[in-house]
Amino acid sequence: MLRKCARALLSPKLVVLIAFALVLPYAQASVLAGGGSVPPSPLFPAGLQIAMITGTITAPTFSTDYTEWVLRDPNNNWCVNCLDFVFQFTNNGPDVNERYSMSSYAGFQVDVGTNPFGLNDPNTVNRSLGAGAVIGFNYTPGIEIQPGVTTPLLVIETDALYYTYGWVSAQDGTASSEIAYAPSLVPEPGTMLLLGSGVIGLAGILRRKVNL
Repeated sequence: MLRKCARALLSPKLVVLIAFALVLPYAQASVLAGGGSVPPSPLFPAGLQIAMITGTITAPTFSTDYTEWVLRDPNNNWCVNCLDFVFQFTNNGPDVNERYSMSSYAGFQVDVGTNPFGLNDPNTVNRSLGAGAVIGFNYTPGIEIQPGVTTPLLVIETDALYYTYGWVSAQDGTASSEIAYAPSLVPEPGTMLLLGSGVIGLAGILRRKVNL
């Protein structure tokens, strides 16, 4: 009886199912290299929000509101607690929006997708040549973001541990840009200032203890 149970537990189908369940949390969505173009797929940003920025991109033929969140994601596909950069746009019109782009992601590994998936998704996400500084979510004729419409979350998972200032752009026949957040190889100045203040404070405490 025990042997039959053991054989059942080790059946090929069960082994494949277990392997799939173990790999699934780490499965990447649409990995995007410099010069590449991929269709979006589902991504599920999560974790601690460490920054947020909102604004309005104003071009000659439209205005678009945007919000960006930076998340320290424990389920990030590149590494535990690496950063997700998550964008959402609302087109105020009067013209449609055909593309949203973000920079600079030069030198970083990225995984791109949308959440929720399947409603107002771009048809492609592409990345500029070389180091891949610019990432664009593209809406071809017929699926443009119409006035009054809000996009799903446009998600860029990265292997970055820090962030800095970058740019976000909305485009149709015309285009304009505003400040956003982007990945960085070093801590942002605010973090460095807090770290420096902490070190100075610790030094003061130690000095007082020595004097006592």
